[in-house]
Amino acid sequence: MARTLQDQLLNMGMANKSQAKKAKDTKRKQTKLRKSGIKTEDPDTNVQSDIERLRQEKQERDRLLNQQREEDRARKAGLAEALQLIQQHSTKAPKDGSMAYNFVHDRVIKTLHLDRATHNQLSRGQLAIVILQPGYGLMADDIAARIEEKAPQRVIRIKPEAKPDEDDPYADYQIPDDLMW
Repeated sequence: MARTLQDQLLNMGMANKSQAKKAKDTKRKQTKLRKSGIKTEDPDTNVQSDIERLRQEKQERDRLLNQQREEDRARKAGLAEALQLIQQHSTKAPKDGSMAYNFVHDRVIKTLHLDRATHNQLSRGQLAIVILQPGYGLMADDIAARIEEKAPQRVIRIKPEAKPDEDDPYADYQIPDDLMW
């Protein structure tokens, strides 16, 4: 005669009497509730919902990780493009110019010695200062604006002086900014 699975597990020692009694009581309660019309939760649906929840969490983690990787790739590509633009379009700042041009880099005042034409272009905002690895270079302001979008730490742009208001009472008294002391 065929024995139940419960009897077989008890005889092999894989389960004890308390486990068998607990399983029997649980099954009896479920059948009683089912007969009375109350829906019981099927343990398989709980497992399925847990599996689905874990799968969705893993997909969300993977999506965030991929998004972060794409942002890193885009940032590195932007930096590489900025370095390429700097290498192609910058000229090394001359060291033997007759006029000193002072600017601020990392809260430190730096000085470039330029000729008069370059000094005028730089103070009007037509040129920008580019930070090269061993020093500084000069480049056109429109190209520097493109570099500044991708690597703002590599460009020092000089804003041209604002034109005074028409209502300014001191408009007739211009203050020269290129005094030689």
